[in-house]
Amino acid sequence: MSDAWNDIQALKNRQSNLRAKMLERRKQREGLAAELTSSGSAPSIVPVTSAQSASNELLPAPPVSKSLISSSRSISPAPAKNEASKESTKIDPEVEKKMLMALCDITLDLPSDSKVIAEHASRYMEREVDLILVEKLLRKFASQKLISIEVKENAEGLVVNSLDLSKLNSMTSQNKKRKKDSDDEEDEDTGSKQLKTATGPESGDIESLLSMQSTKEREEKKLNEEIQALLVTQTAKERNLVEKFKSRGGPQLQEFCQYRTKEECQRLGPTGTQCKRLHFRKIIRLHTDESLGDCSFLNTCFHVDTCKYVHYEIDYLSQKHLPSTDLMKKELSLGKMPSTEGSGDGGVQMFPPQWIQCDLRYFDMSVLGKCAVVMADPPWDIHMELPYGTMGDSEMRRLDIPGLQDDGFIFLWVTGRAMELGRECLELWGYKRVDEIIWVKTNQLQRIIRTGRTGHWLNHGKEHCLVGVKGNPKGVNKGMDCDVIVAEVRATSHKPDEIYGIIERLSPGTRKVELFGRPHNVQPNWITLGNQLEGVRLKDPDIVKLFREKYPDGNCMGPPKDKEKR
Repeated sequence: MSDAWNDIQALKNRQSNLRAKMLERRKQREGLAAELTSSGSAPSIVPVTSAQSASNELLPAPPVSKSLISSSRSISPAPAKNEASKESTKIDPEVEKKMLMALCDITLDLPSDSKVIAEHASRYMEREVDLILVEKLLRKFASQKLISIEVKENAEGLVVNSLDLSKLNSMTSQNKKRKKDSDDEEDEDTGSKQLKTATGPESGDIESLLSMQSTKEREEKKLNEEIQALLVTQTAKERNLVEKFKSRGGPQLQEFCQYRTKEECQRLGPTGTQCKRLHFRKIIRLHTDESLGDCSFLNTCFHVDTCKYVHYEIDYLSQKHLPSTDLMKKELSLGKMPSTEGSGDGGVQMFPPQWIQCDLRYFDMSVLGKCAVVMADPPWDIHMELPYGTMGDSEMRRLDIPGLQDDGFIFLWVTGRAMELGRECLELWGYKRVDEIIWVKTNQLQRIIRTGRTGHWLNHGKEHCLVGVKGNPKGVNKGMDCDVIVAEVRATSHKPDEIYGIIERLSPGTRKVELFGRPHNVQPNWITLGNQLEGVRLKDPDIVKLFREKYPDGNCMGPPKDKEKR
């Protein structure tokens, strides 16, 4: 290491000595030029070769003859006019850079003529810029497609109509980088370049030696790679969880084609291959006007029979593209069969879907006992016209939610002004908000919707599900799912089915209750409550016994009879 350090120091000393010699020669040349200028003639600069530069160090500067001076006087006036014309048409890089900065200025209004742009450039240059030079630069930028210009009769000079800010900004940054590089190399001339060429292999060897990893660094890198490999490797518990929640029979999903219809896929897609993804087929009726384009609401449109816009349906090519019904029936049968699988709260027996038609404002929640998960999609009063009845804020606060749980989770769907009210209710019911799930809504064509039916100021394209916790739940699987659901919008207030999978993986094999449910919400291992369900269906013997004691006639759509008598 000491040898390398000595070599570096020797190289730096040689470079400093050479730089000092170069400065001394430069001063000599400047003195000679000053003498010639004072005598009334412009000196001609002759390139100095390496041999001449070496000889100049040893020999004194030769005297300048009067005949040479007089000849230079007689020759110089002839090309003066040409030199002046060249200087007037020559583009100064500094002016070009300031012109780019002036075009990027946010105070510049478009369209602007060349005179206005020249004023902006003069402000940046802190001196007046020639209008002819500005127009020449504008034509150059137009040829590079940085701006668009035109010549108008009533305008002064050229008029800039539009400009490409991204390209202009990149050009400005490149100029700054070039300036920085040129400043770093300003003191380097022919002698230093020759020195670099002579000492290039030596300096390259030193740099390669310094860039080599030491034994300690290689060992640390190897250790870090081993630690990273261990961190990304699944543990036995994680592999067991993945296998436990893995779909039986493999995934039963198919991707939609990005080209939407089969015709568009054949026209724009890759040739020579048959697309195996699902496509859509246009629904064209007598009243459909294809020139109007697609319907904003597609399959959720309330006026499909009279809507003149284009609607779609899935184009199943053959029966083999349909989901396997046998595997789906097997999957459902596994969920409907009673199970005695142990869970975190002492082993709960699982049952087929159960539901109770009731008015939740008056229903006695103690009939259901304790559960591990509660999910609710309340009919919040969001101050908008909705196709269903709503509940007031005070009625929501008085719901007997605390009686359902001592330890567990709650999933509360909120939107609009209910986002603040939902947080208030969670705190009132004894829960702590710990997370939030976002449902990003897509339409039938799997595009993000932009015409949501809710929202006062902006169209809502998403909904929120607040996650609260109470007590200390047992048997919880943390970190298995993401907090974002991207799913298609269906009927009004129909939440995505993916939420049931997230809840089951979080708290597997436990009793779960859904409030304000409808017929499409009933699920195995869930008890669904709501006033839009049909009758009562209970399979759990304990709940059946408590329900018959509390509601002998099976009617729980109104307040209890003892309250009515009072």
